[in-house]
Amino acid sequence: MNKKRIILIIILILIIVGVIITNALLSKGKTYQKIIYQISYPSQALFTEKELDKFVNDTCGMLVGKMIHSVDLDEIETKIEAFPYLESVEVLANTRGHLIVKAVQHKVIANVFNQNNESYYISETGFLVPSSSVGCERVLIANGNITQSYRQGFDVKKHPESRLYSIWKLAQFIEKDDFWKAQIAQIYINLQQEMELVPVVGEHIILFGRLNNIEEKFNNLKNIYTKGFKITGWNKFESINLKFGNQIPCEKRN
Repeated sequence: MNKKRIILIIILILIIVGVIITNALLSKGKTYQKIIYQISYPSQALFTEKELDKFVNDTCGMLVGKMIHSVDLDEIETKIEAFPYLESVEVLANTRGHLIVKAVQHKVIANVFNQNNESYYISETGFLVPSSSVGCERVLIANGNITQSYRQGFDVKKHPESRLYSIWKLAQFIEKDDFWKAQIAQIYINLQQEMELVPVVGEHIILFGRLNNIEEKFNNLKNIYTKGFKITGWNKFESINLKFGNQIPCEKRN
């Protein structure tokens, strides 16, 4: 390493240290003037800023007016992470007295209704998210033989034997495919613990079965939708059975 490069690195280190010291001196004796929320919504908003602000005040106390140097930002960040609609949180402060909360909302991909008619969401990353006072207009519905109640922090990925895991994996596949996202409205868990799909268009039921060969089953169904239904129409069949591989029995409507 030559001399010039060493000198340049030393200068950069001094500048960084200087900025840190300057910010510390400027913030000493100052109080927080306001909280600024910067929220990213990958799907429709599930909460209002007012609801998040109330949660922050209830869990962290009144931060506006507090001395900047007296607030532990890591502790504040940990407390805000408990807000169940958020996937990630970062808390920052500046010398103007602004406490900045940067957060990303969970992207929900299924709205679950259990046997007790309790409602909650499953996020794209597999976490349970509580029902929302704001609501979410276009989300895949999942219902039927589901007993699981909402539990904050419940990670579906850790329970591959559960019905929620099957719902999550199937909802993930549908969410990532624009064609199926527009076609499938509902996942129903029947008494045999198998999945049935309810389409947006048509009066047929799709007997999907267990969580296996997802891509193959949807490819077979797409062939029926794009080729078979062009000939027969959408309402000739009562059910389409995808459980037997490339053999796809379809029950005609009476």
